[in-house]
Amino acid sequence: MNLSNLQLIMMAEVNQQQLTGYDLTKCLLLKGWKASHQHIHRDLGKLEKQGVVSLKEVPQSGKPDKKLYMLTPVGKEQLTNALDTEPSISRIQDEALVHLFLANGYYFEQLEQMLRERMKILSEHVSKADPLSALPTARELKHIEAECDWTILVLRELALQEDNKAA
Repeated sequence: MNLSNLQLIMMAEVNQQQLTGYDLTKCLLLKGWKASHQHIHRDLGKLEKQGVVSLKEVPQSGKPDKKLYMLTPVGKEQLTNALDTEPSISRIQDEALVHLFLANGYYFEQLEQMLRERMKILSEHVSKADPLSALPTARELKHIEAECDWTILVLRELALQEDNKAA
């Protein structure tokens, strides 16, 4: 069974406690994982069809029944199997590389400004969060800092190229 990262995280959460889709969305957001309520509900439906999670409906007066999701024995086995996954290192092929090949200095000037603004926001979040909850944001902050350093390097190299052309 091929499970997405989102599905694995959802499974880990409902393994700890029974959750509604809404509560799961809030929980993941607090931990730094961004996924829409619709995406989570769609994946919960898929996981239920695969027998990975089960659903318990709890009646509520004056409201629709609350749907609580929990991990099944099959889901627990899948979650355990996921622990044996070998790590992979992502390749970077993004729009920044395209603009590097285009020697688009303006793009990198804008990118540096955006990265610095994002670093401020992330730094504030890390300083306010408890240590474990701050780890995903701290990781993102490190990536953004590295991206900013690389962007500054690109701007220097592009300036050198311009100077060499002018000479």
